[in-house]
Amino acid sequence: MLENKMDQLNSCVQRIFEESEAKIVNFTCEDLDYKTPNFTTAGIFRLSGFASINHKQLPWSIILKIIKPDSAEKDNLQHHNYWRREALVFESKILDELPSSIKAPKCYLVEEQADGTVWLWMERIDGEYAYTKEQFDYIAEQLGRFNGTYLTGKKIPDEKWICRNWLKSWTTSSKIYAPNPAKYINQLHNDNERSIWTWFQDFTDQIDRSLRSLNSLPRVLAHQDLSQMNMLLTQSDTDGERLILIDWQFMSISGIGEDLGKMFGVNMSLGVFPNHRYEEYKESLFQNYIEGLKDSGWQGDESLARYGYCLGTALRCIWEVPQYFSLAAQLKTDPTNLKLQDRVSQLKQIINIQRNMATECIKMNTWAQFS
Repeated sequence: MLENKMDQLNSCVQRIFEESEAKIVNFTCEDLDYKTPNFTTAGIFRLSGFASINHKQLPWSIILKIIKPDSAEKDNLQHHNYWRREALVFESKILDELPSSIKAPKCYLVEEQADGTVWLWMERIDGEYAYTKEQFDYIAEQLGRFNGTYLTGKKIPDEKWICRNWLKSWTTSSKIYAPNPAKYINQLHNDNERSIWTWFQDFTDQIDRSLRSLNSLPRVLAHQDLSQMNMLLTQSDTDGERLILIDWQFMSISGIGEDLGKMFGVNMSLGVFPNHRYEEYKESLFQNYIEGLKDSGWQGDESLARYGYCLGTALRCIWEVPQYFSLAAQLKTDPTNLKLQDRVSQLKQIINIQRNMATECIKMNTWAQFS
């Protein structure tokens, strides 16, 4: 794959060391075999080796990400998963102008290929994933500073390929690809399952109203894919702890609080947050996000951020309630399957959080104000 790419690889290594005479001595290529790739990702590889600089051999490492076209819908600039967006993000240099609370990896080269794919040659970040509540609280605070900067004077980029209605696009796609919950309803008999179904029908009947209300919130630049593996914490003697966000494929202009809702919801779903601490994380993340917003200079109404946060999390039920019904039906035919038992129990707890947050939105004055 890399036989004809030595010029590009040498150019990247020279940029790493800021030395035009750097020459690659040797390298290896490792397929990172990412477990949950985006539909538009063809591969992610780590290239590493040694380069000769001033008669010394120094180690280097870069990430090569290959993106590809997928379905026709992902050719739409405003689709939440528009396939070329991350390449355009890097080419635009938007990430060079991010607020100081976060950083993004450098991109050394964006390269179009004859087969229609695009190769992104990027900085490898030597950091760690967040695991503790304290680390996620820190991330939420930095996210607040990041979002808040765009509420206090920094201009939001207006490139036409930045998604403007991320959750509307995502919920539309989720309804297409999720299991059809109606086919499982006659198999579900307990009160909890019937209660979930009734609530879900009422919630989805109001979904257009919910999405319109998000559009009226104060606008910020958002990442919209803050899963554990896209957030890296680094430590240095000069900068202290820093948050590095990778994978900007979902970059959007969103309502205040939406980014935090995605972070909370997706890390529940992925099993990163412990089930018995969902409520604790929910409140702690929000309070730290508010602290970050205040540190950025924002002095607005906190209920606006709360509304975006709660509704952004609740809307994830569009994917997870159908998953719950599908797996609950499977469990009835395979009742001793421990893996199924655990996942159904987890989804039940997540849906309970989503219901409570949706109810909180309805009780807030912002629902009437923005709907």
